[in-house]
Amino acid sequence: MSENHYPKVGGKSAKVALILLVIVYIFNFVDRQILSVLAEEIKADLNITDSDLGFLFGTAFAVFYSIFGIPLGKLADTWSRKNLLSIGLALWSLMTALSGTAKSLTALSVYRIGVGIGESTASPSSYSILSDYFSPKVRSTILSIYSSGVYLGAGIGLFLGGWIVELWSETYPDPSLAPLSLKGWQAAFILVGLPGILLAFFTWQIKEPKRGGSEGIESVITTDPLTALKEEFVGISPFVIFAANKRLKATIINLLMATVISSICFLLYKLTNDLIQWVAFGLGAYILSCWIQGLKFRDPVTF
Repeated sequence: MSENHYPKVGGKSAKVALILLVIVYIFNFVDRQILSVLAEEIKADLNITDSDLGFLFGTAFAVFYSIFGIPLGKLADTWSRKNLLSIGLALWSLMTALSGTAKSLTALSVYRIGVGIGESTASPSSYSILSDYFSPKVRSTILSIYSSGVYLGAGIGLFLGGWIVELWSETYPDPSLAPLSLKGWQAAFILVGLPGILLAFFTWQIKEPKRGGSEGIESVITTDPLTALKEEFVGISPFVIFAANKRLKATIINLLMATVISSICFLLYKLTNDLIQWVAFGLGAYILSCWIQGLKFRDPVTF
């Protein structure tokens, strides 16, 4: 893109982008928090325990949010941020809507994992776009405005979820007479999720600002997101460590980390009898450890 085609720093396009990104952040937390207000209905309908709910609300979401947040955050540094954000928004909104079709803990877990993966694109892309759209003089204020979406979304999510369930239950006391025989919690997921897919169309129209444009810094971008994404995923795997110069030492350290993490998770499993919770936690901890160790070889300047 030529210089003349980049939107002006702090101009109209910047303000439109800010409004859209705040709305996206609101949707982000509505979709994230709504599960908590629907918990009792989900427990009763799917016959799951409080521990299962903890997995859905915490581990299933947080572990995969963290794992995918690393490579997707790096991808935001090298590929179109508004495209990445829009794809992520469409994904987590679709997964939220599909949560309303879940008939088992397994299905709902898969959808919550999808929500976590999709939402991991939001903050890296948004912070980067806003930083290039606004000068350092007003950047703190702009980011504060953007961050308000967290609290608005959390509050709206709790209210909206409860309101939809209550209204749906009053309107359709017999779920078999409701559209698609949906229960209140299912309708809440679907009605909250679908608008996000529409919003993704508008975020796709955001004009991409010049990277470093607000500070006069040039940045390299790529038009091949799949290759860039593959490189980042390889970076969080142990393969980078096994190919390092000091391969033997790195491998021993990696195996020790795996042993410690698996031992801790095994003990916690024995204490709680909650296998899936600690398998997911152990997987996330090991991958994060691999990324930190691999980063030392791939990007020694970081250390």
